[in-house]
Amino acid sequence: MEQKTALVLGGGGARGAYEIGVWKSLREQKMEIHMVTGTSVGSINGAMVAQDDYELAESLWKEIDTEMVLDIHPQAKSQDPESDSRKSGAMKPEDALLYLKEIFVHKGVGTQGLNQLLRKYVEEVKIRSSPVLYGLVTAKMPNLKEKQVLEGVRLFIDEIPEGKLHDFIMASSSFFPAMQAYEIDGTQYIDGGYVDQVPVSMAVERGATRVIAVELNPENPFHKKETKKPQELIWIKSLWDLGNILVFDKQNTRRLIELGYLDARKAFGLNQGEYYTFEKEALLEEELKQADSVAKVFELDPLRIYSRQSLQEAIKEQLQALKMKKWSPEVGGKMLVMATAEKIMQLPKESRDALKEYKGVVLMEEKRAIKYLLNHIL
Repeated sequence: MEQKTALVLGGGGARGAYEIGVWKSLREQKMEIHMVTGTSVGSINGAMVAQDDYELAESLWKEIDTEMVLDIHPQAKSQDPESDSRKSGAMKPEDALLYLKEIFVHKGVGTQGLNQLLRKYVEEVKIRSSPVLYGLVTAKMPNLKEKQVLEGVRLFIDEIPEGKLHDFIMASSSFFPAMQAYEIDGTQYIDGGYVDQVPVSMAVERGATRVIAVELNPENPFHKKETKKPQELIWIKSLWDLGNILVFDKQNTRRLIELGYLDARKAFGLNQGEYYTFEKEALLEEELKQADSVAKVFELDPLRIYSRQSLQEAIKEQLQALKMKKWSPEVGGKMLVMATAEKIMQLPKESRDALKEYKGVVLMEEKRAIKYLLNHIL
C-alpha cells in the first residue's frame, strides 16, 4: 500500500502558533504531506498548510494580537494605551475579569475580527485545487430544550459547499461559550474540540497510513482515544505550558513557534531531549534525563539547541551567578542543588558514589540535576 501522510492539527486557540513551528520543521525535513485535518485553530492552520503559504502564516501569527481576533468590548480593554497589555496583546488580570464579564453579558465575545482575517488570508480556490486534501471538524450546537446530543460534523473540502469554506472554519473555531456560536444556513455551530480535539480517525478513514498529530491541549476533557489508528502515529506535544488559549501575545507567539519547531525535530530523531533540546548524539542515553533536569532546575533557555559543551558552559555561568546572590525563594531551589552537589563532592569517592543515590530532601528532578553536576561540572 502506498504511504499517505496526514498532518493532524489540534485545537487550542492562541497556542496554535506551536503548530506553525511544527510545520516549519516538517518543511525543512522536506516531509511530503498528502492530507491535513484540523480542529478549531488547527482548521485555520490546516488551511494555510493546504495553501502551502508558510511565510504568510508565520508572519500573520507573529503580528496577531487578541484585539485582531476577538471583538472585545471597550470596557474589557486596558484604558491605558501605553500599557504593556495594549502593546503586546497580552491581558492584565484586572482586564481579564472585565473580559469574562463581557462573555457572560453578551453570550460570548464576537468574532468578526477573526472572520475578516480568514477571508483576507484563506483562499478557498487554492485549497480546493491543492494536492493536499483538507478537512475540518465542528459541532452542531445542541438544543437543550429538545435534549439534543452534541453532534460532530467532520467535513473534507470536497464535502463543503462552494463558497462556504470560511464559514465552516469559523464554525470549527467558535470556542463556545467564550466565543459566540456561528450560524450557517440557520444552524448554529460551535468549536470542533467538543467532539474531536485532534481528528486522527478522520484522516485514517480517508486513507492516511501515517499520521503526524499535534496536540495543544493534552489534558482537554473532551479528548478521546482514537477508534481508528494508522500504521504509524507520531504525536507531537509540548511539556511546557503554552499559555492562555484566548490571549494572543506576540512574545509568546514567537516562543511557541520555536518550541513547536524543536519538538518536531525531536519527534523525528534530529535532536535529543524532553523539555530541552540537545544536539543529536551529543549525550549518552543515561545522561539525557540528568541533562534535561539540570537545565530545568537552573532555568536555561528552552529555545536553544545545546551541545555537550554549550550545556556545561551555561550551567557553569548559572553556578557562578548564584554564588553572587543571597538566598531568596526564587533561587532557593537552585542553591539547594548547588550546595548539595558541592558538599557531596568534598567527600571520599566511596561516600560520594553512595550519596549520588541519596533520596533525602531532594525530589527526582533535583536528584538528577545533582548527579549531572557531580559527573560533569564539579
